[in-house]
Amino acid sequence: MASNFPGALDTATQQPSPLATTELDAAGFLHDEVHTNHSTALIALQTKMGISASTPTTIGHALTVSATGTTVWAAVTSVGTLSALTVTGAITAGSLDVTGAITAGSLVAPIAINAQTGTTYTFVAADAGKLVTSSNGSAQTITIPPNSSVAFAIGTQIMVQNIGSANATLAQGSGVTIQSKDSAKQIDGQFAAATCIKTATDTWTLIGALA
Repeated sequence: MASNFPGALDTATQQPSPLATTELDAAGFLHDEVHTNHSTALIALQTKMGISASTPTTIGHALTVSATGTTVWAAVTSVGTLSALTVTGAITAGSLDVTGAITAGSLVAPIAINAQTGTTYTFVAADAGKLVTSSNGSAQTITIPPNSSVAFAIGTQIMVQNIGSANATLAQGSGVTIQSKDSAKQIDGQFAAATCIKTATDTWTLIGALA
């Protein structure tokens, strides 16, 4: 009688536990059968866990659990919520969304750029942490939407650079307050830039080269 593992979990049928009074010649408790089941289970477990020269064969794969409860060695695409994470290498592709704080070390990554060429644009969720460039020969208006439309996390930063020949102005969406020195909201000249920082539910700070 072979072990069910790793295709399915073994039960007391495959792995019986004889009592002191159990007759080892009874059905299901044959001496050689019990030992064979235990040996098969151990070998299957070692194979599943990748012991010695057994699977997995792909470096970097981890033992994961599927929706049906089975286990498989596979690449890890999501790790859920981490209370602490130390990265010693580089994040070379994709993106890293952090809702908490990085309390030690530093995070170095190229900034993503969202190039806008029209005269109007409203920030979207994907703009968080990006540089939005505004390029047009006419005046441009870039609107910060209310939290009810786009729920940026407090602390979100979005940089805006005016690379067109006409200036871009930051506008307040419904219920939004933009706080800046002297209430200036226009980016001051070609290639000047400013940073929008969300400080409360519908409050943003605007700092940079403003007019």
